Amino acid sequence: MATRSEWHSWVRWAECDAAGIIYHARVFDWFSEGRITWLRDHGLDYYEVLRQKGIELLVKSANASFHHTLRPGDPVQLDIALEVVTPTRATFRYRVAAPEASHITAIEGMTEHAFVIDGRARRLNRVAPEIFLQFERSR
Repeated sequence: MATRSEWHSWVRWAECDAAGIIYHARVFDWFSEGRITWLRDHGLDYYEVLRQKGIELLVKSANASFHHTLRPGDPVQLDIALEVVTPTRATFRYRVAAPEASHITAIEGMTEHAFVIDGRARRLNRVAPEIFLQFERSR
């Protein structure tokens, strides 16, 4: 798999449903935080590099699979990797380790993004070739 980053947190009560387990929609917030971390770790800071050049990562699709229950106070270790990059798209993979052992997967997921520049889907290699090369080098 691609070059990875990690994002750490813990399950907060507000992220859980009435049964006291992680509410599925909150996981996509974690994926977003992880993606922002990955971008920063690889010289592509979302706020200081991409957005300054008018580049957005529009979510085209997202999914998550839940394998192990997470409860308030459980540690969250999210591993993030850029799996695929093309001139028009980037796909990130995510894995949350179960609290008992880092080798057991609690949640895994994927987000696919289109490169949007000034409000239009564009080929990143033509509009910002240096940014596209940085994505390619970081994969």
